[in-house]
Amino acid sequence: MSDYGECGPAHRTTYGHFLAKGKWDDKRLEETQKRESFQTVSELSRRDGTPLFISIDDTVLPKTVPSSKAKRPTQGAGWHYSHLEGKVVYGHQVHAAIVGTGDTSLCYSLKRCCPENGTKIDMTLEILRSLPNQTGAYILMDSWYTNPSVLDACQEKGCHLIGAMKTNRILFPEGKRTSASDLAASLDPGCFHPVTVKGRTYMVYRYEGPLNKIDRAVVLLSYPPAAMGRKCALRVFLCSDSTLSDETILEYYSHRWTIEVLFRAHKRYMGLKSFMVRAAKALDRLLLVLALAHFFFSCGLGHIVPFHIGLHLCRTAFVNS
Repeated sequence: MSDYGECGPAHRTTYGHFLAKGKWDDKRLEETQKRESFQTVSELSRRDGTPLFISIDDTVLPKTVPSSKAKRPTQGAGWHYSHLEGKVVYGHQVHAAIVGTGDTSLCYSLKRCCPENGTKIDMTLEILRSLPNQTGAYILMDSWYTNPSVLDACQEKGCHLIGAMKTNRILFPEGKRTSASDLAASLDPGCFHPVTVKGRTYMVYRYEGPLNKIDRAVVLLSYPPAAMGRKCALRVFLCSDSTLSDETILEYYSHRWTIEVLFRAHKRYMGLKSFMVRAAKALDRLLLVLALAHFFFSCGLGHIVPFHIGLHLCRTAFVNS
């Protein structure tokens, strides 16, 4: 959209009109893009024998606070906590999901957080419900999303959940109610064992048993070796697949980083952070276009390439033409 606005034959406002008032089937585009992205990565997973991952997260798109006298204030904006900036900022919050395997990942969903779409947990459950049954995928998420309702939805779809977990979550070792942080503090350092993932070593304790509102799951308590026993350094992870080793659980969870890469790429190269549309409908449609564009730049050249390479090739060809 940025390139067409700068190099295309029509004025940029034409494309804004296309997003805000154009007559096209948003729902059909969303369903088609989701289906094609999932099928493409699923086929790669089966062909290569690699696990299928679906990562879920959200990000905040800061905007300037509008004047109370503005004639056309930006619609759908509000105050949201930004983990990147560590404070509440004004703007839009976007919920996303990507599907990946090996070195390939595609955008599955990119939607604005708003009351019409429910809470972020509601949006997560909707994504899980949209997945085919019995895929065996691993759903990756941070501690904000890891909860019993999401775990139940994963199990109903035949998927496994691997998520970070807050340190105050309640466990029941030997039937005693205690938080994960208190359990970690009560353990002798000898109970922890080293686990190396992608060249980094962590001291890990494995718990298997019930949690509050969860019948049974694997919980890993993890410290960096140099910060052993420090409460602020404790990291906790939950996994619903008890057959996985500690090393495999942490290695699988590391694939969640690809969704952070997607956010950064879309903000830097695709205008996600600097879009100039005010209508909520236009922004919702822009997010659909961005998800479709991610698929096109990754798969539209006749073979699958990393997103940034496909973007560079297409953008260069377009500008030169």
